[in-house]
Amino acid sequence: MLSLTPLQPADLDAVQALDLECFAGDAFAVRWWHKALEGQGAAAWLAREGDTLLGYCLFSRVLDEAELLRIACAPAARQRGIALALLNHAMTQLEQQGTRQLFLEVRASNLAAQQLYHRAGWHETGRRKDYYPLEVGREDALLFGCERPGDAGQLNR
Repeated sequence: MLSLTPLQPADLDAVQALDLECFAGDAFAVRWWHKALEGQGAAAWLAREGDTLLGYCLFSRVLDEAELLRIACAPAARQRGIALALLNHAMTQLEQQGTRQLFLEVRASNLAAQQLYHRAGWHETGRRKDYYPLEVGREDALLFGCERPGDAGQLNR
């Protein structure tokens, strides 16, 4: 059974190993994971089945805004709806903590991630030209956002 929980200190090694597996050569800065553990400008949630880590997401937080910095699922756990469940859970938790606006950026070529964000209610809001480096040249970043409507009481999904 899938469980969705906040990042705990005992999870740090497994999360960093999964991050390295999913983003070979582009491991995320360790300080962000520590910020999430300390509740200092970041928050992270994990998806597990039993003791097996299947995925994670990491957000930075400032006032009533949060930015999705990283989301990943283990290769063997993809295409099972885990990332969507994890993202929806994180969005609900962030909203309960006062977050009203969510942001992210994604490679223009990452169609699977874009589909995930659309399914979770995010909308493309802009583009950063030549943002990501490639082996040869650069690639645009697409900007996505999700806002809480004025009186609806939930993030717009």
